[in-house]
Amino acid sequence: MDMYARYEAAGRLLTQHTRIAVQNGRPSITWVDGGRFFYTRQIPGDKGVEKVKVVVDAATGEEWTEDACDHSDQARYEQETGRKVQNKKEALAYSPDRAYALFTEEHNLMLLDGKSKESIQLTWDGEALNEYGCYVDIYSQITVKRAGQVVAPHVLWSPDGKYFITYRADRRTCKNLYLLSSYGEAVSELRPGLWEYPCPFATDTDEEIPHYTLYVGNAEEKTIKAVDGPDFLYPLFTDEDRSWVKWLDDSSAFYFTWIKRGFQEGRLYLGSPKDGKTELLVREVTDDFLNLGAFGQVDGYGTYLFSNFVTGDQKYAFWQSEKSGYAHLYRFALEKKETDMESGTDLFRDAGETVKGLIVQKLVKVDELKKLIYFMANNVEECSDPLYYQLYVIGFDGSGLKRLTPEDGVHAVSMGEDAFVDTYSRVDLPPVTVLRRTDGSFVRELEHADVTALMNAGYQMPERFTVKAGDGTTDLCGILLRPANFEPDKTYPVIDYIYGGAQLYNVPRDFTWDNSMDREIMGGLQEFAQLGFVGIILDGRGTPGRGMEFHKYSYRNIHGCAGLEDHAACMQELKKKFPFIDLDRVGIWGNSGGGYATVSAMFKYPNLYKVGVASSGNYDQRFYEHSWTERYYGLYEEELYRQGDITALAEKLEGRLLLAYGAMDDNVTMSQTLRLCDRLNRCNKDYDLVVLPRMNHNVPSDLYFIRRKMDFFVKHLLGEEPPREFTFEV
Repeated sequence: MDMYARYEAAGRLLTQHTRIAVQNGRPSITWVDGGRFFYTRQIPGDKGVEKVKVVVDAATGEEWTEDACDHSDQARYEQETGRKVQNKKEALAYSPDRAYALFTEEHNLMLLDGKSKESIQLTWDGEALNEYGCYVDIYSQITVKRAGQVVAPHVLWSPDGKYFITYRADRRTCKNLYLLSSYGEAVSELRPGLWEYPCPFATDTDEEIPHYTLYVGNAEEKTIKAVDGPDFLYPLFTDEDRSWVKWLDDSSAFYFTWIKRGFQEGRLYLGSPKDGKTELLVREVTDDFLNLGAFGQVDGYGTYLFSNFVTGDQKYAFWQSEKSGYAHLYRFALEKKETDMESGTDLFRDAGETVKGLIVQKLVKVDELKKLIYFMANNVEECSDPLYYQLYVIGFDGSGLKRLTPEDGVHAVSMGEDAFVDTYSRVDLPPVTVLRRTDGSFVRELEHADVTALMNAGYQMPERFTVKAGDGTTDLCGILLRPANFEPDKTYPVIDYIYGGAQLYNVPRDFTWDNSMDREIMGGLQEFAQLGFVGIILDGRGTPGRGMEFHKYSYRNIHGCAGLEDHAACMQELKKKFPFIDLDRVGIWGNSGGGYATVSAMFKYPNLYKVGVASSGNYDQRFYEHSWTERYYGLYEEELYRQGDITALAEKLEGRLLLAYGAMDDNVTMSQTLRLCDRLNRCNKDYDLVVLPRMNHNVPSDLYFIRRKMDFFVKHLLGEEPPREFTFEV
């Protein structure tokens, strides 16, 4: 096959195509009530894919089409939690009963009375950079503005619709970063535009970083007051599911998780909506770092999801801690004023040795009537991979621990009252969706994903492997993709797709055919397979999900790139497992933290990594957003943080390096890449540079960048010429 045809084959595996090539792989479950649910079934046919809405009785498994059951007047419930879905209009944050709505005007909070249609101003001291309920995602401030999005104020309504919680974000003393938009189609846009946004660094003082003060309001009384608690120093919440603040079901109180700067102290507070007074429930202090509310898939938590909660009767608080070395739930008796970790009871204390290493992930459901907690967990002894999520149940008193999902794979569940829908898969096993009762008993299979079109497009089924880390003892998990048209007597160049951030793992565990950010699945390894490359993804030491000791490898060691040395150390073992790998032709690429890891690999292991592509990298940790760096480096220390400046090793570059950045990147400033370029220039090193004037941090989604990345590896690692004037058809 000539190279042009290989590029065409690679193009058929871009996410825009693969996401529609799997049928019934991820049924979206909507609970009509606790005992019935519906979803859309996809039926491939000669005239395309027919969509049929199926309603299922959760108790019996009986199904019928939507027309056979009128549920239009029933309340709708969301997946996993079983809470009622609240529809929000743009720029308005409605109460659950839609009797009231909140919006912002001139940085202040306004209340709209749905009955009288009157608008009441609740606050008067709001001003620029000292705003109520404003959008505070530190990683996309300009992206949202450029898109013209009108964002409703960030508000958490109480279930009864009487109270609400919001915050005032004081960023007046925070220093700014700047973006320069150098393009425009209209004559009025010929001059470059300047965008500025507040972004705190670890080098900034407590007075210079943003402070977020909680406020609680009473819609009926048209009042709002500050919560009597410490200011937050990190982003707070975006919606009910990803909030550091939660309401009790009866609206009598709210609770929130607070983290001290440096991530070595966490607290759980209970607050009264009537007067804003708070009570300290739990406090944990550590010498390392608290892995609370991190950004990705981590020990115990998903994206801004806390597994801490307070029972409705306010008798108990449950706090998630890695005190034992693994994320467990601890129970605290509130009437005894048990606040220190020594007072808490590990729910797994009497569960037996086989579950001591069990890692609690996010809560799925708390049944207070039956005093049961349903939660996802990993590091399950019976599973073939420690990162396979399973559903468990346990009693408030620690009794009755039971695994409810028996299949060896990654599980995603949607809970009803007495049953749950479970979609499970592995990277090498297409998804299967089943219905089970809450005791784990099997009811029926609902769907088996159809991956025919995906496989026909050339999708290469990944192979799982296990290798030893650089210490020679620790097992590491990874996947490998063979080239299309593989011939066992040949050797092939290999591309290591790396991330390198300590807050998430990179190896996909579930069956992967889509990427919500329009990036290539598996870092583009499916496309690279069509071009003639072996692809690998490996999680080194320092990634989450395998216990505190494993994760702690990254503590005060961000420059270790979450086990970069393990990537280099395992190559000889990989060669023994897969003799067709050519260790004289090894490349590496990554974005963001993966860009940092790629450049680090090229500088630190020049004898192994010959070609690298790095996009949007944070090459010096001293000028990146502070909450990410402080989680793993701790509070600022000049000597330690200087080790996170990989530009200092620029003189060690020997191989071929392609750098890329988006000029409108409001996550990792383009100055990071330009500073690296300046250092490479001064060291008289050759490198290539791609600038994407319109792109933000999502460089891997850009088709031009994807093509240039392919070209770079084809030319410098495969040793062939890329096809001229090739463009992807999407």
